[in-house]
Amino acid sequence: MNTSITERYQQLIDEITEHNRRYYLDSHPIISDQEYDQLFAELKHIEEEHPRIISENSPTQSLVGQIAEGFEKVARQQPLLSLENSYDAGDLRSFDDRVKKVLLKHDITSRNYTVEPKFDGLSVELVYEDWELVQGITRGDGLVGEDVTQNVKTIRSLLPLTPPSSYVAHYPRSLHVRGEVMLAKSKLQALNQEREKAGLEPFSNTRNAASGSLKLLDSREVAKRGLSCFVYELLSSTFGTDSWDLKEEVTDLADFGLPTFKLTDQLFSSIEEVIAFCLNPETKKKLEQQDFDFDGLVVKVVGNAEENGASTSSLHDILGHTNHHPRWAIAYKFPAQQASTQILRVDFQVGRSWIITPVANLRPVQLSGAEISRASLHNFDFVKEKDIKLHDWVWVQRSGEVIPYITGVIKERRTGEEDLISAPLFCPSCQWPIVQEEMHYYCRNPHCPAQIKEKVLHFVSRNCLDISGIGESITEILMSQKLLQGIEDLYRLERPEVQIYLKKLPGFGEKKIFEILQGLEKSKTQPLWRILNGIGIPNIGTKLAKDLAQRLEEKKIKNLNEMIFWLTNEEFLLDIEGIGEKIQTSFSDFFANEEVKKMLEGLVRAGMKFEARSSVWNGDSLSEGSLPETTKASRYFSITWTFPISREKIKEALEKAGFQWVATPHKAVEFVLVGHDAGKKETIARELGLKIYDDWDEILRVFPDLKALELPLRASTTHGKENVQQQSLF
Repeated sequence: MNTSITERYQQLIDEITEHNRRYYLDSHPIISDQEYDQLFAELKHIEEEHPRIISENSPTQSLVGQIAEGFEKVARQQPLLSLENSYDAGDLRSFDDRVKKVLLKHDITSRNYTVEPKFDGLSVELVYEDWELVQGITRGDGLVGEDVTQNVKTIRSLLPLTPPSSYVAHYPRSLHVRGEVMLAKSKLQALNQEREKAGLEPFSNTRNAASGSLKLLDSREVAKRGLSCFVYELLSSTFGTDSWDLKEEVTDLADFGLPTFKLTDQLFSSIEEVIAFCLNPETKKKLEQQDFDFDGLVVKVVGNAEENGASTSSLHDILGHTNHHPRWAIAYKFPAQQASTQILRVDFQVGRSWIITPVANLRPVQLSGAEISRASLHNFDFVKEKDIKLHDWVWVQRSGEVIPYITGVIKERRTGEEDLISAPLFCPSCQWPIVQEEMHYYCRNPHCPAQIKEKVLHFVSRNCLDISGIGESITEILMSQKLLQGIEDLYRLERPEVQIYLKKLPGFGEKKIFEILQGLEKSKTQPLWRILNGIGIPNIGTKLAKDLAQRLEEKKIKNLNEMIFWLTNEEFLLDIEGIGEKIQTSFSDFFANEEVKKMLEGLVRAGMKFEARSSVWNGDSLSEGSLPETTKASRYFSITWTFPISREKIKEALEKAGFQWVATPHKAVEFVLVGHDAGKKETIARELGLKIYDDWDEILRVFPDLKALELPLRASTTHGKENVQQQSLF
């Protein structure tokens, strides 16, 4: 055999074993799941091609490198296996083919599937005797784990059990179940804030935080972390003289009072039904709305007794398992939300607010179903705080399908070739000298092309004037032809002679020009809040723009001069929630700027209406007329946690009906919508004695038009129950 193959084989064993130790014992991995899976797949491929080379130390044969020091070792009755991974429909069909082939040898022609969430936490075995929790054991290497009983007992939901009366006759002397220890996303934020204050490195995700917390040697410290646990598998049970099969009788471990999370009750009769469910974006969306992290789904073979009499346990026995994973289950993994990659280069961008922002160009990596090659480094204080250097390997996160964010540096992968990231001396766009003010660096050239481009793109964006047809490429063409040197120049495109010229440029056909002209005309009568959001006032966003527009409506402003008068009035501004002296001063400076005056006057000449009109929405959904008398007088409302409808849609509907949303409840708030398993905000609301709607049926009764917004896939959680799922390197 080629010596290079045997050397590579041993190298892979050593690398994977080391990564197992970092992941399972240190709770501090230095490569992503995707990179790990690639190494593991390469190891399996070598073993499939050269079976004689297989070593008993191979991670495919046992879960090596996963036993911690500091805890008593426990040999378990049966191994806790990992799961084989799948990433697409083809992988799931291959799994189904393998299952079908084995079952046909036993004359079994049909089977069903269940789909469960895959928890992103730490796997444990829990042992109950006489309904009392007596032992908690980590997975370890599958056969031997660490005794973390005292730490597990800090999780209140695990003890004591409350068996239903129907099971008392078959009193189990002992019960072994498998679960996942988790840390809520909301608790990770608070935990990391405490760690940063103490000078400790924050946890990069909830899985690492849960694992690190459970393996603390002081159970009093574990209790402070507020861990949760969800049980998903009955491993074994022991009865005195009664030998009935509890596995076949128990369909829901929640019957024993154990904390569980059920994603769906659906039984799937074919792998195509499973694939449709797994690939349905609503499935992933539902899990993302929970306060816990999931990294996929678990597909399990179950019996179809009506057709062939085979029980689930008998099917599992027939299908069996390898030393690594069961053959009757497979994990379908969602596209990664966190990955490791390397900073190849750092560019400096100029924003519409003159700020120079460092942007990392990354080694391309797949994240949440998209290829990520760039991530903002925000400002130079962020670079310093995270100790980010050029050529560093970093963790990149894209939770909730949002902009990628660098969460930390993998310092263990540094080679000594890394360089400091320093601010440039001159603007990368116009070459003006850069000036530093507090944490930011600025280009103060009012004619900087990069700034103009960003201001235009912001002005035409969906949350501002919503002018279709003008994107980045069109903006660049217009600027290159000297047709666009400021926001107000957009309306020059309405001139006939300019339109004739546009037809000679690439990308400007009759249809494109008509689309742009239509958008420009529509923009002149857009609500005032969109104009306020679009013209580039510092420190203003959608929420504050809407608040300002409503207050200006009360003043019945009719033109630009009246608007400027009130937006530079100190008393008027400081009376609005969210505006302090710093923001008030920035408003005054903005409207005193000569370039801003020129831009606003240009918009007026173009026909822009700086007029505050009624903000009450009379659309097809929620309208003021449908609101109950008790809530019509409400000005402020707050909303917390999850609902069958997304919070953004609920907020938008109520805001369009004339209400104002605030993030944190205060005395002026008239009502608060409280969803499933709410926390701090609900406590604040109750302490303030605010009106609370915490029942979804009641919310629909009080706000009946919300029914039209309900999602097809409703959350199956009920108040007081938590839902979750698992991740591992395997």
